Amino acid sequence: MKNWQLAWQMMTSIQKTVFIMLIVCAVCVLVLPETPYLVRMAGLGAIGAWIVIRPRRSRALHPPKASSSHRPRAQPRVLTEAERNTRLRVAAWHNGRRMVAGQKDRAGALKQMSETIPDLPLEGYELALDEALTRIHGHKAEVRARRAALLAQAHEMDALNAVFALHYYNRRYSGHIGEYGLGQIDLVDALGSRFSRGQIDEEVRRSDALIEEGIRMGAGSWDKEPNMAALRRDFPGFEDRALSDALDWGHVTHR
Repeated sequence: MKNWQLAWQMMTSIQKTVFIMLIVCAVCVLVLPETPYLVRMAGLGAIGAWIVIRPRRSRALHPPKASSSHRPRAQPRVLTEAERNTRLRVAAWHNGRRMVAGQKDRAGALKQMSETIPDLPLEGYELALDEALTRIHGHKAEVRARRAALLAQAHEMDALNAVFALHYYNRRYSGHIGEYGLGQIDLVDALGSRFSRGQIDEEVRRSDALIEEGIRMGAGSWDKEPNMAALRRDFPGFEDRALSDALDWGHVTHR
């Protein structure tokens, strides 16, 4: 009974009028069989209107349950001090290498670090970045020394193997972030005093052919001696070190 009282209170005036019309028309049809055609049609209209209105009342009495999708999300786990320090060092190293390579300025590096590990004082980010830059510049000096040693070795080789040594280094390593933006070794600057540009270009073509064959062979058998024998036969003039380097790249590519 209380539900019907509540439903009556929640009806609008139009809904109440339709409900009353429904009752009156139903009584007329039952009590007076000779009820005019228009009255019967009005009764049918009232019944249709009631069917439309009733679901609204049911929804008002029984509102839908709240969706579970609106539940509050779990808060992220709070990092320990050791974890924060580790992430800070990683972010400093990552951004510092890009600074040294000319891919980011200091302001951009500090901004990204603060977004990755928030809520630290500015001095904390700057100290971590400076420490990373010190280590990075030390590694960059080691890379310069390694490149200088390679150039010295190339000057002791013939044209084919000298060009291969530098060209191989350029193709495989010079674009790596561990080169800290030093770029490729210019073959003409490095070897132009000994060999003509045309000769250098020809040896680059031959070196590319060897490199591509070494990479292709890496997808097949890793039995080194038969592979080396095949390369010696197909690529005369290259030293075994060059042939081995080409095979090594193929193994790394297809491992």
